[in-house]
Amino acid sequence: MRKWIWIGVFALSVAGIGHFLTAGDSSAIRVNVQPTTLYWDGKAMTGSDPSGYFYDGTRHLPAALEYKGTTYVPLSLIGRHLNKPTGRDEASHSAWLGQEPGAATKRPSPQQAGPAAVQLPPARSAAAAPVSAATARPAPNAPYSLFGISLGMPAEQVIRVLGKPARQEPSGLGYQWWIYNRDPARYLQVGISDGKVVDVYSNAPQAKTGDAAIGTSLPALVRHYDIGHTVSFSYMNAQVQITNQKYQRPLAIVDGIPHIFYLDKQNGDKVTAIRLIDTLMLLRGGFYETKWTYQGEAPDFDPPPLSVKEREQVNAAMERQVLDLVNVVRYRYKLPPLSWSEQAARVARQHSLDMESHGFFDHVSATTGLNPFERLQQAGIAYSMAGENIAAGYPDAIEAHESWMNSPGHRKNVLEKGFAQLGVGVATDYYTQTFLTLKQ
Repeated sequence: MRKWIWIGVFALSVAGIGHFLTAGDSSAIRVNVQPTTLYWDGKAMTGSDPSGYFYDGTRHLPAALEYKGTTYVPLSLIGRHLNKPTGRDEASHSAWLGQEPGAATKRPSPQQAGPAAVQLPPARSAAAAPVSAATARPAPNAPYSLFGISLGMPAEQVIRVLGKPARQEPSGLGYQWWIYNRDPARYLQVGISDGKVVDVYSNAPQAKTGDAAIGTSLPALVRHYDIGHTVSFSYMNAQVQITNQKYQRPLAIVDGIPHIFYLDKQNGDKVTAIRLIDTLMLLRGGFYETKWTYQGEAPDFDPPPLSVKEREQVNAAMERQVLDLVNVVRYRYKLPPLSWSEQAARVARQHSLDMESHGFFDHVSATTGLNPFERLQQAGIAYSMAGENIAAGYPDAIEAHESWMNSPGHRKNVLEKGFAQLGVGVATDYYTQTFLTLKQ
């Protein structure tokens, strides 16, 4: 569990019951809303508040209707648990589960072009496979999903919905990130473990889940989600209690699914990113102050240990993700993307490693006495403009980025229109961003 968090910035340098169901002109049919807990392979499909109902992303609906001895279950509830879209056409009085009738003959809408190409280190680059017409049509935005991707969805279905990712790279929490960065308006990170989705994150302008989207205000969020000062639940024979961060990144558990809503403190406390994360991964990451009690064997919420090589691979993955996250938020603010600078990345990596190895947190090195600009000069990098952000104690690139964006000084560097290049260095949970505009 994370015990501490630091961030630092260096300034720029210039050189209901008894309902009636009606359908069209049909006569009303009196039915009984039966508050029944439904189970799917032994797991409850309905929530406990109110009992016997489920949340479809907009409102609570009865999970079972009884009429003349027959129990009816809403198609949307079945679709959600099969990870298939559902729909209804009032004109033809038809409904569907899975592929919409005639969808195979429809021509999919072309996707927008992605951002300008980013130069990555040759040893770390990954070719972006083109998205075929058969996979380009995105799935509808279902509740508890981002861009049609929900927790528990098989990896094969992710590819059917989104196509192949631009990159596949490890995370420090024991799963693999699939990165979809070709279109900054629909940027998505999908965490895959044992062939299923365990984490979904986006800070893209079109991101939406249920009643929340990028730009949703905190009061609106509170109206639609149960967001308290503490979040309590049972997991792996343990009673877990999490201290929520209601006014910075509120956590809501919706039908057993953890939702993290990152708020933009510099822009009216509006939602700036959304993350749906598996409960085990939430606990592994130590994203919040957490305590638990248990009986019998102690639950294991620790992430798997990493070898030296695996740690290096995770560090490199987080460096690339920081670049992606910066460019998506710059796209939102109509700023040009930053290109990768391997020269600057080497300087940033060395500073992160220096801080980690020698137990300090500062822009000025405790071992060499050099400040960010002196480090660049020592590396022979000629720049007309430069800046540095540092952070420590964060479990992944997402958490570090979102914290930088909530600090005015760090945010200024990220959104500085004069910068053209970025190098990122990560050493475990120490992060350094080196922003540049190289001299021509």
